[in-house]
Amino acid sequence: MKQTKKSNLSLLSELLFTILPIIIIVMIRLIENNYSSIFLNSEWGIISVVLFGQSIVKFSSGLSNSTKKFRWQVVALVISGIIVLGLIPSIVYLIIILTKNIESNTVYLFQLIWFILSIITFFIVGKLGQDFLEEEENEQTTHN
Repeated sequence: MKQTKKSNLSLLSELLFTILPIIIIVMIRLIENNYSSIFLNSEWGIISVVLFGQSIVKFSSGLSNSTKKFRWQVVALVISGIIVLGLIPSIVYLIIILTKNIESNTVYLFQLIWFILSIITFFIVGKLGQDFLEEEENEQTTHN
């Protein structure tokens, strides 16, 4: 099996378990015919925080496992970008929703947008990390 397909399957399996709470909520709200409340909950934000965090962990784990050399400035930029542009806004939206300081559908909309961004980030940055994690496994397979 090609490395790309293996890493995609690995990421997809992690994503499925991460979004499991959302799947359950959607199923329950559909049974209740309460469609609007699907989007008006904090789970989207919680999962966004988890996915941005998993992206950072997978990326840094993959780089530490790799035999390739990387410019530390690029690595720092990628991780800083995920934290500043992804993780922190997700946490802020989550805090606003959990503390109910702002009663606005706009906050829920931004939470959903950051949820989608967290999935995209997880598949792009997480895939890079996963490929580096599987690099050693592929080298061992080729040498045997």
